[in-house]
Amino acid sequence: MTTTINRVTIKNITEFESESLFGATITRLLSREQLLSVGFDHVKITKGSALKPHVHEASESFLYILEGTAIITLDGKEYPVKTGDTIYISAGASHGFRTPDEDVVLLSVQSPPIYPDDQTPDINFYNN
Repeated sequence: MTTTINRVTIKNITEFESESLFGATITRLLSREQLLSVGFDHVKITKGSALKPHVHEASESFLYILEGTAIITLDGKEYPVKTGDTIYISAGASHGFRTPDEDVVLLSVQSPPIYPDDQTPDINFYNN
């Protein structure tokens, strides 16, 4: 149940709508009305999915792996990541992501948002 007290809102993740975007299940935890310059998402990526290396020229991202393992590609080199790992991606850095062995759940914070409500996103997951 959502609770609002003195302009502070407490809301359980189960109260948000999830959407299937880019081959992943994404729950947007912030809306443009809350923080215009920040995107904050709960992301579930199924085993066997991948995000081709790409660049966000204007956005910085921070990922926190909640569950699972994956391979992240940073500037052409692959690195294994697991539960508890954090990943900072600066604006302009080439990065990709794949989940060859298991599902992954992560939190993604971006500034500015990489797919704001009013613009077309520039990411797309695909199955291997």
